Amino acid sequence: MRKFLWMNPVSSALYRGPQLEKQLAEKGFELVDFRQDHIGAVKEKYHTAIAKTGACVADMRCPKAVRYIKEKYAPDFLEYPDIEPILLHCARELQQELSGRGFLYITTPCRALGELGDSLGLPQVSFCTWAEFARQEKLSLPERNLAESPIPPGFFAEYGRWAEVLDGREKIDRFFSRPLKQEKKVLELLYCSCGCHHGDGV
Repeated sequence: MRKFLWMNPVSSALYRGPQLEKQLAEKGFELVDFRQDHIGAVKEKYHTAIAKTGACVADMRCPKAVRYIKEKYAPDFLEYPDIEPILLHCARELQQELSGRGFLYITTPCRALGELGDSLGLPQVSFCTWAEFARQEKLSLPERNLAESPIPPGFFAEYGRWAEVLDGREKIDRFFSRPLKQEKKVLELLYCSCGCHHGDGV
């Protein structure tokens, strides 16, 4: 059976290169990538959700941040739109394209995204963190130092002061511990400070 691998932007920026591609080819993996503009499609879904409600919309791209806020603060002013993270949109496209041709591995920058992906039950698809995949396949690679995350804060920058960026648990705690909340249209939520390259899967 053929083996396909999609590296998410974080693992790709940190590890992809000739050395890795040689090791993967030796182990029978074929690197694949998506073609559709999932970032644009997801942004449009948020624009629609924000326009339809008078409430503040929660960014659903980071399941760990969303779960943390729901469990610790349970805010009544937030609306949680049914919008999957971009990674899951990519996975669905690749699964449909490669269906019946082999097994697809999707790497994630954190365990929370991997668990969310596996909960979809996509046939012939496995979600795992890059760290888990590298350990499983016995890959030995130097990690690059990134000046900026491939998934940085700023996804809702066009909303200006109507968007609040909460990247990191400390910022989340400070915001939800305030007695009075400044009115916002959307909260950008990232559990890891400065972006997903600090996730527990890399």
